Amino acid sequence: MNTPQVHVPGNIFSRILWIYGLYTLLSNAAFLIGYHWLPEGFLRGSPATGGGQIAAEAHTFWGQFGLTLLFNLGGILAASLAMNIFQVKGISLGYLYPIIMAVFSGLVLGTNSFIASDLAQYNLRDGMALGLSIEAFEMLGYLFIIASTVRYGIYQYDSLWQWKPTTKVMNLRDVRLSTPETLCLVIGVLLVIVGAYRETQMAFNML
Repeated sequence: MNTPQVHVPGNIFSRILWIYGLYTLLSNAAFLIGYHWLPEGFLRGSPATGGGQIAAEAHTFWGQFGLTLLFNLGGILAASLAMNIFQVKGISLGYLYPIIMAVFSGLVLGTNSFIASDLAQYNLRDGMALGLSIEAFEMLGYLFIIASTVRYGIYQYDSLWQWKPTTKVMNLRDVRLSTPETLCLVIGVLLVIVGAYRETQMAFNML
């Protein structure tokens, strides 16, 4: 008996490359907007940084690392898998997450809105290297996870404004990831872990 599968255009590496290119473009644009037109620390204390504020309250390195990883990895897995269940004309809604995060991360970096860190003490090169080493690892990990799980798109819609799906392709238990998708999923998780470690390391170096 053949198991139905969601049709996913392109291979996983082309999916990662085009969404990473779009993410980079939007993130850089948001960085410039934040740097030139918004006050420093603009997003500190906002609901958007609530997870980081809770993690920053931990008094030990491993405690803060664990909380950071919980929000970064647990949050992205829940959000991306939930959004990837739905597709509009074959395009996964999971791709909306990196687009939103591109704007958010660019604004955080451009306005120096890190919760437990202050890039102002670094020169331009060191500050950018620190910011991008954290953001690049985490976001690339997110993209690997999202791109590798677009096959979860079991509900198909014809537009974003539909309340009910046009069709249900299959049940979630019928989803089968290919070998490259499984490998990219593992790589994505590892990149998020490395990014969380670097984020915690940076915060504790400020103490």
